[in-house]
Amino acid sequence: MLKNKLEIDPNEFAMNLIKSTVKEPGDTNQRFIKEQLTLYLESYYLIKDFNKLETSQFETMKHQQISELFDKMLVRRFNP
Repeated sequence: MLKNKLEIDPNEFAMNLIKSTVKEPGDTNQRFIKEQLTLYLESYYLIKDFNKLETSQFETMKHQQISELFDKMLVRRFNP
C-alpha cells in the first residue's frame, strides 16, 4: 500500500518552477532574483506541507482500514 503514496521532491519542484520563469523587460537583476527566490521558497514550503498532509492522510487511511477490519472481525465473532 505504501507504493500508492505520492511524494514530491520539494527542491526539484521549486527548481523546475523557477527555471521556467523569464525575466521581464525592464526588471532589474535584483528584482528578478528576489522574485525567483520568493517563488522558490513559497513553492518549496508548499510542497513540504503537501507531503506532510499526504503522509498524515495516508496514515489516517491506514488506521481507518485497520479499525474497519477489526470491527468486521468483532461483528462476525459475536454475530455468527
